[in-house]
Amino acid sequence: MANFKYIAIDTKGHRLEGTVEMLSLEEAGHEVRKMGLKIISIIKVKNKRKKLKFSEINLTPPKIDPSLKVIFFRELATLMNAGIQLVDGLSILKLQFKDKHFVKAIESITKMVKAGHPFSEALKQHPRIFPRLVVSLIKAAELGAGLVTILNQIASYIEREEKIRKKLKTATSYPRFVLGFFTLVLAGVVFGLLPKFKDIFESFDAELPASTTALLAGSTFIREHLIIEIVLIVGLTIAFKLFKKSDTGRYFIDQHIFMLPIAGSLMQKSMITRMMQTLCVLLKSGVPLIKALKIAGETADNVYVDKVVGKIGNQVAQGRSFGSQVQKYPDIFPTMVSSMIAVGEKSGSLAVMLEKIAEFSDQDFSAKVDRISETIEPIMMAGLGVVICIIVLALYLPIFQMSGAIH
Repeated sequence: MANFKYIAIDTKGHRLEGTVEMLSLEEAGHEVRKMGLKIISIIKVKNKRKKLKFSEINLTPPKIDPSLKVIFFRELATLMNAGIQLVDGLSILKLQFKDKHFVKAIESITKMVKAGHPFSEALKQHPRIFPRLVVSLIKAAELGAGLVTILNQIASYIEREEKIRKKLKTATSYPRFVLGFFTLVLAGVVFGLLPKFKDIFESFDAELPASTTALLAGSTFIREHLIIEIVLIVGLTIAFKLFKKSDTGRYFIDQHIFMLPIAGSLMQKSMITRMMQTLCVLLKSGVPLIKALKIAGETADNVYVDKVVGKIGNQVAQGRSFGSQVQKYPDIFPTMVSSMIAVGEKSGSLAVMLEKIAEFSDQDFSAKVDRISETIEPIMMAGLGVVICIIVLALYLPIFQMSGAIH
């Protein structure tokens, strides 16, 4: 949205000045004429920078509670099902929320829809609140898939994603705490305990075991090159983020991300669940397979998958079967998925089979998360125990040797 300053004359011949907030100069002019004014001039003006108070400064972008988005889409579906128009429904819903950032987003969306823009385009202006999947599904509804059905589908998707996120957070919260605490203890050992042991050993001028020598040498190296290590870590982090933001880097990461141990498999199953559910909803709503594939590819939130799905869509458009094309990409779609798609395509029940694939992938995802939460804690504790044992033995073995020599 931009601000446009206008000078106009009203019906009584009085000269008026004012501003309107619109997307383009044409829309601003149309809005002024709707007020019954005759335009003399209209120009785009720069928004004045608001002086921020210290209390208003946010270092991170505002996060919207997923439950608010669920309520938004469910109530909008209910209102439209009752015969209320989209613009009126949005105006009503704006009054239901107290979160100022969410209310501001709804106001912006309402203005765009009133101005004649598609609902999906209005949602697209707020990517931090409404992800690509939501925009793609709304776009599908605008193609004739049924907006009420899609709105309920979006609400269910957000609920499911939030449930998965909370499940993952719960499963990893204790290991993250243990790992953080152990890192602090290890830093205390490296910067506090090991230097004292080194002084003690040097005062005795005793020959140290290889493990103790290596441990003390490592500790000395870390302490003496601390600034270089910090600069290196920060530099590598910035370089990785820049690489990830570039088109080449994003494509490379998305192409290989499913190869990561444990996390890669979870992300793959989550992606398959989203894509298959989206395809199922679109096909059941009457959207052609080729258009449905294009939209489903966008929901993957993975540029490599999106490109592959685009290739599959092009091949399907040329008369090739969906199942045979999916089989060409086992790194994205496991054999079970491609086989079930082929069977569903041959039997004429592709939408039903896609729903089953999404169901199986979702169940498998939940089972894997449960297994990880059950096994990661004992594995981590065992690993930390081994590290502690190595440090203790390396430090106390020379003491035992010197005590034996004294006796």
